Amino acid sequence: MQNEHQPDKPYVLATGEKAVSRLALLERLFGPATRHLLSTAGLCSGMRVAEVGCGIGLTARWMSTQVSPGGFVVGVDSSSEQLHIGEKGAAEVGSTNVSFHEGNAYETGLPRGSFDLVYSRFLLCHLADPVKALAEMSSVLKRGGILVCEDHDDGGTFTEPATNAYTRLIEISAAVNRSHGLDSHIGLKLPRLFREVGFGQPEAKINQIALLRGEEKRFWELTLREAAPAILAAHASTSEELESICEEMRKIAEDESILLMVARVTQVWARKP
Repeated sequence: MQNEHQPDKPYVLATGEKAVSRLALLERLFGPATRHLLSTAGLCSGMRVAEVGCGIGLTARWMSTQVSPGGFVVGVDSSSEQLHIGEKGAAEVGSTNVSFHEGNAYETGLPRGSFDLVYSRFLLCHLADPVKALAEMSSVLKRGGILVCEDHDDGGTFTEPATNAYTRLIEISAAVNRSHGLDSHIGLKLPRLFREVGFGQPEAKINQIALLRGEEKRFWELTLREAAPAILAAHASTSEELESICEEMRKIAEDESILLMVARVTQVWARKP
């Protein structure tokens, strides 16, 4: 892992309006399992909840419905563009117990020891020092509060039969992650990382999503297109190859004989001692 004194490199995906379509697709793919996870972990009415890396606030808004009456949710993100969309969406549906706050995963700006539950999804895979981020999340939890995190590992994304596009996706992802000091297998390491920051008895589940059809099958194509500038900067591919891979992914999405294993997500939760 990258030394904590070395800053994270820029986020590799789009933010703001450019990211809305992909994030909506992501929510359709992963949202149902997330909602089940949070309910299993103990999300309930009256809770004070924080989501770190909230993006455009789709999960934060859902959690705000679950903590009513008497509870509230604070979404934290480093992108003011994402937060603006989150605020707009909350206003449109009349959510009054969710707010959004600009901060980063290492310094959220949230009050210490104040929350009943802290949650993140697909955040640690973008951070050079995930342990520092987990320690920050722990610090804003009350004693007995619940930390809930989800993240993926690159080994869970492939097709049957194997295809060049998805073989290259994993190779390209590994190269970009190396150049950014990131861990391509962070999801599987979550239970150990929880223990490193003082959560001695974490619980863990695996969610593996498989698709044969539907728009969701284009998720990695859209993600690859967003990440193209970072991929080219890392010399992990060329623009010509990326276009070829994306076109192959589009055809795979239309071919119901090819099974796409979209992602393997490790879900971990534990109470703060």
